[in-house]
Amino acid sequence: MHLDEDILAMVALGDHELDEGERAHVAQCKYCATELDAISHLLTRGRDAAEIELVAPASDVWQAIHAELALTDAVAADPLSRSGAAGGVVEMTSAVSERGAQTANEPSATVTPIDSARRSSGFGRWWPVAVAALFVGVVLGIAGAQLWSPTATQVVAKATLDPFPNWQAAGSAQLEDSNGSRELVVELDAPSGGFREVWLINPETSGLLSLGFLDGTSGHFTVPADVDLSAYSLVDISEEPGDGNPGHSGDSIVRGELRLI
Repeated sequence: MHLDEDILAMVALGDHELDEGERAHVAQCKYCATELDAISHLLTRGRDAAEIELVAPASDVWQAIHAELALTDAVAADPLSRSGAAGGVVEMTSAVSERGAQTANEPSATVTPIDSARRSSGFGRWWPVAVAALFVGVVLGIAGAQLWSPTATQVVAKATLDPFPNWQAAGSAQLEDSNGSRELVVELDAPSGGFREVWLINPETSGLLSLGFLDGTSGHFTVPADVDLSAYSLVDISEEPGDGNPGHSGDSIVRGELRLI
């Protein structure tokens, strides 16, 4: 038979000392020892919660979550920015934690046997601390997920880069969107040579836009926000002689069209 949970709770609070028989039982009973450790850990977390200051995440965190989960417009507003919601969370957490800490520090009382009808009294003494710890854990888990989770990145277009006749090469490109910031990721498999430059080309006007030089076989290139990719739809990688001329050398290695996914 296991020890009553109220007894274990009062032991964790310091309101009760185990007698010789109870100590022997806890030493031999894995279940009771685990329960006592869990309650003690919970009380410690509750007391420590009073020192925690919660910081509301920036509004664009919720916007990213809203977009990633494809939520409706009804929940588009940042829930932590409504009428000081973040401040309310901090105040509520502090109040609950303070109450839990006060409860945990109340003077010890003499323990007398209790019958089964009154066995809920011990739980009534330590539940504020448990509530504080649980509440803080949930809030910190949500805030942490919003603050520290990686930014959602979505692949919106891809291109297969085919080689020109004088090249034994292959390549690929994909356009990634991260909260409105666009990045072109290219891969090139080609014999080593001179400088390789990545371009966007407008097939209608033959307009060229250099994104930068490719170092190695792969690279990430920022696409300016004002570039219309429905016009500059071709991805080209060229070999450049390094002669200081910023124009295209005319020696394209691979080229392909970006297609929306």
